[in-house]
Amino acid sequence: MKTKRTMTACLALLTLMVASLITSQANAVDEGWTVSFAEAKAQAAKEGKSILMEFTGSDWCPPCKALHAKVLSQEVFKTEAPKNFILLKLDNPRDKSHQTVEEQAQYRKLSAQFKITGVPTIILADDQGRPYHRQVGYSGDPAAKYVADLTQKSTILAKRNEFLAKADQAEGVERAKLLDQAISLIDSELAIGTYGDTVKEIIKLDADGSAGLKVKYESVLQTAEIKTALTEIQKGLQNGTPEKALAQIDKLLEEKKPAGEGLQEVLYLKSFINFKSNNKEAAQKLLEEAKAAAPGTKKAGQIDQILKQTFGVESKK
Repeated sequence: MKTKRTMTACLALLTLMVASLITSQANAVDEGWTVSFAEAKAQAAKEGKSILMEFTGSDWCPPCKALHAKVLSQEVFKTEAPKNFILLKLDNPRDKSHQTVEEQAQYRKLSAQFKITGVPTIILADDQGRPYHRQVGYSGDPAAKYVADLTQKSTILAKRNEFLAKADQAEGVERAKLLDQAISLIDSELAIGTYGDTVKEIIKLDADGSAGLKVKYESVLQTAEIKTALTEIQKGLQNGTPEKALAQIDKLLEEKKPAGEGLQEVLYLKSFINFKSNNKEAAQKLLEEAKAAAPGTKKAGQIDQILKQTFGVESKK
């Protein structure tokens, strides 16, 4: 009996030791990182640094795991990155047993605010949490190059701050132009989510449209609204039918009457749904219309590749 109790005690001790080892290893990997956005901002302000946010799915996302193994856990990253950045981990794991309710709520809030559509996503932000750079995925760069590239992005922040400082000394349309130069350095979708007040001010300062900024930013705002609506339509596709989704898209086209990039996004999704429904002729036509709606966008380049690889259509210069 005594032997059995001794064995049970030993097994319990071994279990605790293994659990402790796993925990210590996890903590070692995340050493130097915070999981609190509020703490990251306070520390960034105190130390005069930017914030590096890593949106990840640590226990299920292969590119996230690769980024962690090849970059974030490497000595060059752990040594060099903290010189310029406060490190903030924003995780959305399948196993949430090691997260607090607050962490989970924070991820939902920030992923919506920063328009996170895939992981890993790295966002660089100032000490107020206003982003100035975003990159999605992991290209496979070695740690040293990855860190150097991120550090170089500080030039974007410097230019943004320069234009904002000049804007503080200007009025009217001149101020609007400087504010435009500041946030034009940042991905437009990201800017809308985090520089909303600045966008509204630009529109107000160029009320007569003389500088062309009112039309520009009203279009950007509309595109953001349309993308949000399209995301909801895509979610509905999981439980609905293609016919219902196409009807919702047609209603969106009728109500919003989008142009430019907004129209491109709508036609792109409509093409995708038609393709999945085996209506390839309609899908190709819609893709061509989508490209023509905003030929200079990144999406237009993606459309070119799809037209070439899927439909055998060469790009028209």
